[in-house]
Amino acid sequence: MVVNDPTAMRAAALMGLGVTLLAVPDVLPQLERGELVRLLPRWYVDAGAISIYYATRSQMPARTRVFIDFVAEAFEREQLGRRFAGSLG
Repeated sequence: MVVNDPTAMRAAALMGLGVTLLAVPDVLPQLERGELVRLLPRWYVDAGAISIYYATRSQMPARTRVFIDFVAEAFEREQLGRRFAGSLG
């Protein structure tokens, strides 16, 4: 089976149809519940940093600052950096 949709790939793996390569955020709940298992727990592809880009810091709209703070706090609170890392195992 060949598909290019992470949702379909996850569904196929959950149905026991084979092995798939997905980003941790696409399967994190299933990994944490034990519904899926990492076959190579010490191997991962580094997709790079997660970044927020915006035009400038000078005269930044308040809503932009609020959004940046919200994302940073969510990553800290939910430990998303550790959970999304390839070190789940």
